[in-house]
Amino acid sequence: MANTTGATLRQKLDRFWNILFLTEDGRPKSAMFLYSFCLSLLFFGIYAAAYVYLIDVLETAFAGQSVLLRNIAQCVLPGLAGTVVCCAMFFLLPDRRLVPAAYLWLAVYALAAFITMFFLTEQEEFRIFLYFFAMLVPVGLISGGAVSFLLLRRHRRKEARTKAAC
Repeated sequence: MANTTGATLRQKLDRFWNILFLTEDGRPKSAMFLYSFCLSLLFFGIYAAAYVYLIDVLETAFAGQSVLLRNIAQCVLPGLAGTVVCCAMFFLLPDRRLVPAAYLWLAVYALAAFITMFFLTEQEEFRIFLYFFAMLVPVGLISGGAVSFLLLRRHRRKEARTKAAC
């Protein structure tokens, strides 16, 4: 029984990869599409780690402050820390479009999570989800997306000036 379940899961995963990323020959349809997808998974892990490791630190650091200030700090600072780490990859990767494309993937994940929870949960549970969603998702997604797209824009302008000078 476990073999058929494992085989079925394997077949479904193979179809997923083939539809999205691979041609019938087994070659990537678009290297950027595949690399940005994988990079977005890494970014998701980086943001998750930033929140996991910084929430307790921020809770003790802001213990004497109001609940509102603690919530704002716990919302903004881990998101910005994740953004700094993820956007630093812009300077390490040879294809500068990968980081902004990875943020587009993260936006797709966030939208998919929002829609899924909207249809799967009751109204009160959805409100609780919205509270945590609003605290964890927008800061990193907006700041990282904005920074990465601005870096890409600056890089393209610099390339255009270099080409015009030649």
